[in-house]
Amino acid sequence: MSHKNLSRRTFLSWLAGGAAACALALSVSACGGAPASEAPTTAAEPTIAVSVTIDPTAAEVDATTVDVDVPEGATVYDALVETGADVNAKDSSYGTYVAGINGVAEQDFGPMSGWLFEVNGESSDKACSEYVLEDGDEVTWTYVTDFTATE
Repeated sequence: MSHKNLSRRTFLSWLAGGAAACALALSVSACGGAPASEAPTTAAEPTIAVSVTIDPTAAEVDATTVDVDVPEGATVYDALVETGADVNAKDSSYGTYVAGINGVAEQDFGPMSGWLFEVNGESSDKACSEYVLEDGDEVTWTYVTDFTATE
């Protein structure tokens, strides 16, 4: 192999490498990419602080309380999901219906058993997906064995 061929190959390798680097730079800039130090910042979404208690003691499981921050306009359902609980919910004509939380489900302890919620000690005529929370609200999800026996 001649020295002239080796130089030409080296030149072509550098040329191909340079072309690849330019293509990469163009694709990053076309996608709006920026170095991490220049990443655009977004304004923080306003949040509210709420407390969520999950009380399955009627199902012989300990109650837990979790404080969560949720976006303004969040619902009782949003706050429940934010706790990290395993939530089994379904849509209905009334709104979102919570059928189970952390493995404790409707009808596990009889045909009238299931989950009810209160906000600040008051029950609601709205679905959990329709009740918009305010800062400082305290939500309690209670598992009952007979929802007809509650007030």
